[in-house]
Amino acid sequence: MAMLRQLSLAKTICYLGRSVSDRCILMNSSRANALILLLAAFWLTPSISSQTTQATQPSASATINKYFIEKAEPGSDYDTGPLHIIYSDGTEIIQTLPPLKKSTEKETAFNAVGFSQIQVADDEKTLGWTVLVENCCTSYPIPLSVVVFRSGRILHSFADRMVWDWMFLPGSKQMAVVWGTTHGPEVGHYGLYDIFTGDIVSEVWGDEDKQALKDDAPDWAKRLQEKLHGH
Repeated sequence: MAMLRQLSLAKTICYLGRSVSDRCILMNSSRANALILLLAAFWLTPSISSQTTQATQPSASATINKYFIEKAEPGSDYDTGPLHIIYSDGTEIIQTLPPLKKSTEKETAFNAVGFSQIQVADDEKTLGWTVLVENCCTSYPIPLSVVVFRSGRILHSFADRMVWDWMFLPGSKQMAVVWGTTHGPEVGHYGLYDIFTGDIVSEVWGDEDKQALKDDAPDWAKRLQEKLHGH
């Protein structure tokens, strides 16, 4: 994995790619933090997907009856334990997190350490969650991807920047996510996704002057904005 580190005093991001020499970009703090989140999401997407433990697949007609997240083992350095998904036919599927990696002088590890923001779609067969990942610029892990799970398997994992909030849309075929930085005045980047193909269907940005979406924003984005602000 490529090495990523932030030099806070110089406001410089240096990272080692596939070439021999380091490449450095000088920028302000908010842009530096945004780039760190974007690069971490890009590099971590293949490795932060949870692992599935199950005895059998749920039946085609089975619906999700219950889900819960275990507490992390004391001293484990995880933020949460595994995620349990229980179906109406009695099938239980357990999603676990990858083993933790240690940072070295040459490589900084950004581990997936927890599950959060779990939601079930209205078909009661599709479930999603965010993955909490260690972050260089905060004292706590942040959600960097949304994972969509259906009928006993992961359909897609969506990553951009920090996940501010997300939701399934009626019909259980699409989901909306608002991405942003950990700090700063940004209003967020709203994306609408097809959960089966993984494609982005539509996207819209907020108005920084209003600190909200524009009046002509699509309904799906406005509904997510209301959810984000607890309306």
